[in-house]
Amino acid sequence: MRSLTATYLPVLIARIGSGAGAAVISFLFPGQELAVGAVLAVYPLMEALGSFAAGRAADRLGRRPAMLLGYFGRLAAMALMYLALLWGQGPLLVGALNAITGFVTAFILVSSLAMVTDLTEFNNRGLGMGAFEFSNLGGYAIGYLLGAALYQALGGAGAMGALAGLTAAAAPAVVLMAETAPVKGVEIPLNPFKGLPPRTWPALPLWFALTTFIGLAIYSGRAIANAISSSGAHLLPLGSHLQVGLLFAGALILVGLGAVVFGRLSDRWGREKTLELGVGGVLAALVVITALLAANVSPLKAVAAASPLVFLASAIAPSVLAIVGDRALVSMRGTAMGLYSVVLGVGMAIGSLVGPAAFLASGGILGLALAALAIFSVAAALYFVLKAFAAKAEHN
Repeated sequence: MRSLTATYLPVLIARIGSGAGAAVISFLFPGQELAVGAVLAVYPLMEALGSFAAGRAADRLGRRPAMLLGYFGRLAAMALMYLALLWGQGPLLVGALNAITGFVTAFILVSSLAMVTDLTEFNNRGLGMGAFEFSNLGGYAIGYLLGAALYQALGGAGAMGALAGLTAAAAPAVVLMAETAPVKGVEIPLNPFKGLPPRTWPALPLWFALTTFIGLAIYSGRAIANAISSSGAHLLPLGSHLQVGLLFAGALILVGLGAVVFGRLSDRWGREKTLELGVGGVLAALVVITALLAANVSPLKAVAAASPLVFLASAIAPSVLAIVGDRALVSMRGTAMGLYSVVLGVGMAIGSLVGPAAFLASGGILGLALAALAIFSVAAALYFVLKAFAAKAEHN
């Protein structure tokens, strides 16, 4: 149990850094909306690209070496980001360093997911994956709030310097982690789908759609903060950046706690049933938020009103992770979890690009909600179509 708990620490630290870094970047470079969207997008895009290499490294070299490479690579990239902002560099260099940070972070996430799969069994894997997702989303929540507060207090460079210091402080605990790989050094096919049977594929569009929402949400923080500042509609006596940080932190912690609950439910009730409960929750939440925004309700109040349905959305991630962990070949667990992380990274990157485009096209935050509703509706339809095809193929 102690080994399993230790696997979540690097993810928590990395995601605190990811959330805080995204918050800080989203507030940089006033007036350069598309440039900010691009800088935000390269991080998850490169995280997706790095996931292929990370999965193979975790299977061939072992989980621990891949983890250490990712953690210390991330620390170096964050230190360089601090220097770039300190010297007043623009979006180009900041974007390049953000891309490197995303690439190496993939090694942390994929190694941790492989470790969780190694250390759990079918009857508790959903709970293990729910705890991973809580660390993942909880880290983002803490990070986004921390990043907003640090930016408000220290500015961009000071915030990044503080985050690099936090990463360095936790490094000794990562160095002491134990190896968990059941097999390593075996030949791994280049095609990551070789490690997953076709009946796992229907869940991927849902996870892809859900991860685009992270990218949309990161950009929307900028839009919501500007709306609060211009309208004076403060719910709390705090700066607009910190109010947005509190909003996102609360939403992510809610979903993270739900991941633990629904992860355990997937162990008892079934993976697909729990997953489909989450699909219904997401669709209902998006409909409510879109309707309230269309009725000119403030974004903060709209999200708060839909929070019970947002809680149901947390059933999706642990169910997908448990499905992948259950069905992946033992020798390709790292590679299979790398595929999961590819979906995560690409979805976040697309969300970071769709966010500013939808905002500018619609002239407001309602466009972000409509884009999210359209994306998830298509993904839900694809899930049920692919599920029917997979069942038919398995029957034949």
